Amino acid sequence: MSRAIVVGEPDWKPLEGALSREHCESFMYMGTTSGIVLYKHRDTRRYLNIDAVTGRFFQYRDGDYIEINQEQAIEYVYGSKQI
Repeated sequence: MSRAIVVGEPDWKPLEGALSREHCESFMYMGTTSGIVLYKHRDTRRYLNIDAVTGRFFQYRDGDYIEINQEQAIEYVYGSKQI
């Protein structure tokens, strides 16, 4: 399913609710799609996708956003490096 990404005023609240301020500084705001806010990590270049209302996490797979848990999302973004 193709979803348009809308880039507007950055929404940092979902990211700030999930990570410390120190870790938030490593992300770039990339936009939103269907209520999911997209953030890209500056070093790993991987996305952390967080629902703006519920705070649930998603990973983009096979053309759609699939819900995953926070631990899986953090592991995907950082790899084996723990935060």
